[in-house]
Amino acid sequence: MAILIDTNVLLDFLLQRVDFYDDARSIVRLARKREYEFRITALTLGTAYYIMRKQFSHPEALTLLQEFSAVFPCVNSSNSACQDALFMGLGDFEDAMQVAMAKSTCEMIITRNVADFKHCGMLVISPKDFLRMQTQND
Repeated sequence: MAILIDTNVLLDFLLQRVDFYDDARSIVRLARKREYEFRITALTLGTAYYIMRKQFSHPEALTLLQEFSAVFPCVNSSNSACQDALFMGLGDFEDAMQVAMAKSTCEMIITRNVADFKHCGMLVISPKDFLRMQTQND
């Protein structure tokens, strides 16, 4: 099962955001073990780079993103996905882009902003709930 990791989860890990880092780190550990087929979008890389540049130099930000994308490959995007996002009706266009790109290969989205993805037509779960679900299955 392929699972899309939303931008906020990547940033929680890379920026070590206090309240969210532990869950993001646990997801990265699962990804490194190849227990799941985690994916990101190219949009996530671009957005993460933009935000990371406030704390890291250009080479540092690129190195971190290169390491991350080796574990979390990008889903393919297409013009039709972009068009779908334009007419999806979600309140946030970036979220609509994530959903449109995920729909071709992913069955689930992990994000801290679950409410922003209401009515997207996919299973959307928080990192904490995803990890709780994995603990119950072990």
